[in-house]
Amino acid sequence: MQATEAEIRELYERYGPVLFHRCRQILRNDEDANDAVQETFAKVLRKWDEFRGQSSPLTWMYRISTNHCLNQVRNRTGREQKRVQHKDAIVGEGFTRPDTGRWETADTVRTLLADCDDETRLIVTCLFYDDMTREETARLVGISVPTLRKRLNAFLDKARKRVEDGGLPAGALALLLVVLL
Repeated sequence: MQATEAEIRELYERYGPVLFHRCRQILRNDEDANDAVQETFAKVLRKWDEFRGQSSPLTWMYRISTNHCLNQVRNRTGREQKRVQHKDAIVGEGFTRPDTGRWETADTVRTLLADCDDETRLIVTCLFYDDMTREETARLVGISVPTLRKRLNAFLDKARKRVEDGGLPAGALALLLVVLL
C-alpha cells in the first residue's frame, strides 16, 4: 500500500528535524545533511509498502538515514584515497603532507567505519555520535547486547591493529576506547 501525501508530509514535519540532526552529526555539513534527509524520504516513498510496523516510523527512517550517511562517508573516503594515490603517483612516493599535530577522533571513527559492514557502522555510529547506551543500540539494530559487544570488540581490535601498523596514532585509539567502552 502506498503512503498518502498527507502521511508523508506528517512524517516529514514530525521527524525531518530529528533526521537532519542525525545526518549533520555524521556528515558534518548542513547542505549534505539536507540532501541526506531528502534521500531518506525518497527512499521512504519507494519502500513504504516494505515498512512492517514492527518498530516506530522514526526507528525505520533513522536507520535508512544512518545507512545513507555512512555510505556517503565511505564513498567520500574512497574518493579521497584515490586522490592521494593519484597525487603520490604524480609527485612521487617521498611526498609527505605536513602534520597538523592534531587528530580528530571523529575523523578516526569515519576512517575506521569505511571498512566495516553496515551493522557495525550502525552500532559504532549510535554509540559514538549519538551517545546511545549499548541496550538502546542493540534494540535499534535488532541484536542482543552480547552480540553488540562482540561486534564492538572486533571493531576495536581492527583499530588496535591499525595503530600497530602505523595507520593511526595511539592517541586516537585511546580516545576511541574512552568513548566506546
